Amino acid sequence: MSRVHLFYKEPPTFAHLNGWRSSPHCLEDRTAAERLRDATNLLSGRSAAARRTWHIADCPGDDCGVRR
Repeated sequence: MSRVHLFYKEPPTFAHLNGWRSSPHCLEDRTAAERLRDATNLLSGRSAAARRTWHIADCPGDDCGVRR
């Protein structure tokens, strides 16, 4: 399995006119990314979970510079 990056985007609001993107996390595989996504949605509540668009992308390599 290869490492992946996980982040989410939120739509524009008065506070963030161009929308908002979370900091990415570099995780060991897609399963770990899906678990973190699900746990974050559970802890943040329905309204936050409903407005977030999650993205899982392949990690470009060992020295990707993203928080692990």
